[in-house]
Amino acid sequence: MVSLILSAHKRSKHIESKQYKTEMTGGIYRHYSAGDAIFETDSDTSRMLFLVGGWAVCSKMLPNGTRIVVDFALRGDMLFRTSTEMAQESVQALSDVTVYELPDFSFSDVGRTSPKLYGIILKELMRRQARMGERLANIGRRDALERTGHLLLELATRVGAPNSRPDFDGFECPLTQSDMGDAVGLSTVHINRVLKDMRLNGLLSFRNGIVEFFDRRKLVAIVDFDPSYFTQQSL
Repeated sequence: MVSLILSAHKRSKHIESKQYKTEMTGGIYRHYSAGDAIFETDSDTSRMLFLVGGWAVCSKMLPNGTRIVVDFALRGDMLFRTSTEMAQESVQALSDVTVYELPDFSFSDVGRTSPKLYGIILKELMRRQARMGERLANIGRRDALERTGHLLLELATRVGAPNSRPDFDGFECPLTQSDMGDAVGLSTVHINRVLKDMRLNGLLSFRNGIVEFFDRRKLVAIVDFDPSYFTQQSL
């Protein structure tokens, strides 16, 4: 997570941190409403964004009209126009989204980029790569319950516990069952059935945009969830 950006935004919409001024000047805040396109596959705008708030979805559309969700971008994540263009991904706001936008970065700019910013970019790219590896394992080797449970545990880990409800084990989740299905390779009907089974088996519920874990430890054991791939590594 890019805590530098997030803490600066909490204080005000102006850049107040001395370090933030040094490493992140030249950017602007932008706001997107739920459903807005942030990046499209045919866009030629070169940009690099850090999410300050909200959820976005990175997806690919196949020729037959099938959508594949590649990743969900959450608060603190980086959206990199060059990367999405190479992967032919579209990025759409799932909720109201605020981003801090910087000029896009290319590896020809390394000599003109501060070591701090360069390190942030590399760490964000490595975090996304780790998520992609886990997503591949999810779809390729896990059954429907394991896929769905693993996705929700990953999102819960990334979102963190709600500050306003310290006794609540869950998180606000703007995903539809279609979003979830496209992320784990299951139909909406199948996702609905899996969520019902999880609820009846005392694992979790997902209603009205709220995921609540009834027995997170049991679910972690069932899906073999290991959050170590989120661990920040030094460069």
